[in-house]
Amino acid sequence: MKINKIFALIALGALFCSCDQKLPYDLEGTKHGVLISISKVQGTSGILSTDMNAGNYQVKLDLPIYQGDYSMLEDAQIMAVYTGVDKTKKSAIVAEGIKAFPDTVKLNIKDVASKLGISEINVGDKIEYTPCYTLKDGLQVNGWSELTGFNNKNFSSWKLEDGSSFAYRVSYTAFAPLQLDKFQCDTVKIIGGNPDVNIKVAQIDSIPDAAWIPAGTLEDDLVALNFVGDIFYGEDDPADDSILMWINLQDYSLIIPDQVVIPNWTYAGMTFDAQMLAFEGELDTLYNTITISFSTRWGPYTFGDGEVSFQFPL
Repeated sequence: MKINKIFALIALGALFCSCDQKLPYDLEGTKHGVLISISKVQGTSGILSTDMNAGNYQVKLDLPIYQGDYSMLEDAQIMAVYTGVDKTKKSAIVAEGIKAFPDTVKLNIKDVASKLGISEINVGDKIEYTPCYTLKDGLQVNGWSELTGFNNKNFSSWKLEDGSSFAYRVSYTAFAPLQLDKFQCDTVKIIGGNPDVNIKVAQIDSIPDAAWIPAGTLEDDLVALNFVGDIFYGEDDPADDSILMWINLQDYSLIIPDQVVIPNWTYAGMTFDAQMLAFEGELDTLYNTITISFSTRWGPYTFGDGEVSFQFPL
């Protein structure tokens, strides 16, 4: 099956231990950290401008309701992670000394660019912001590193006081003009999944459940894309896979709810729905690509995490 080109099947098991067993780590010496969520402030700029005199960039830092005690926190910071159109990466702390939550921080793009060591913003450039923090014992925990990427990617199910989901980063891209008509056709190439097929993508009349629509986003801002084809599974599968997502025209972000991508999929004599969860997606209007990452669930099992890209006509 072609799915195992992407995923390794891992059975979920349980670990049992008796009370007199020694744990494989020092429980009393375990460090307690802080989970800090970041979001764009409603009504401010959602897209990065190439004009560094333009734009109103504001982000909000908050703690999820499950955080509980955070008395070990000295202060929080915001790190900017720059990715150039040539894929060059740079990072810098651009705000610090944050001690109370929720807190709104206004980001001066000229100051951000200076700290990143860049003199201009070009179409295709991207700046992401992620929380960092220092504990009272001096331990520094950064939200991103060149070696490991972003931290805290697995907490999307955690909620804030207002009911919104935890987010470990916000992203601003200097988008090229969106050629929306190109994002529906019968010959979308897939990169990272089943490479031998073309995927069909149609713009359909559909709206996600209200819980998935960001505050301030109107239904008219959303364009639904329905992907159908052998995205993850091979020719021997009885049905095409499908993914439904929405482009948010306010900031070109993607809304991709948890969903069943192929129902009643049988493998090794067992049949469960194949689900994709915790989606993240990114639209590139310069090269007309959509890239998505996700985790998987198949009954009590997982196929691990995956990432695929779709190449639309230029």
